Amino acid sequence: MDNGTEKNFDFANWGLSKAWQFRFEFFEENGLPKLKSTAQYKENFKALSVGRRITLNCNFWAAFFGPFYFLFLGMWRKAITLVLFLFTIKLVLVISGVNNNITSCAYAALSMTIANPAYYLHRVKKSKSFNIFEGLF
Repeated sequence: MDNGTEKNFDFANWGLSKAWQFRFEFFEENGLPKLKSTAQYKENFKALSVGRRITLNCNFWAAFFGPFYFLFLGMWRKAITLVLFLFTIKLVLVISGVNNNITSCAYAALSMTIANPAYYLHRVKKSKSFNIFEGLF
């Protein structure tokens, strides 16, 4: 991901909403949310208000529209992978007899969680990856 070059982005001139500007600036300064985040990320994340934490970690448009939201943002590779991943999970859960309401919530939670880091990687790092979990591990 990081090619060792320092870039200072002025996200205010990118035509982004205030929420996306906040997310991009936070990710640029602290890195992406990972399973094992850096101490700097954890410290700065804890310093945020609850509303800011939700803005950073959750994307409700992605929760409601799933892969269609990824397409809307121009991340067609990730949208394809997300559809295939969700279809595979759905197939496994149907075979195992798990309730459909649980699967719908799981789809929304997954889409909502991965959308912000994925869009950051797409716009800022120019990612062309199909990996929906890129940058999170």
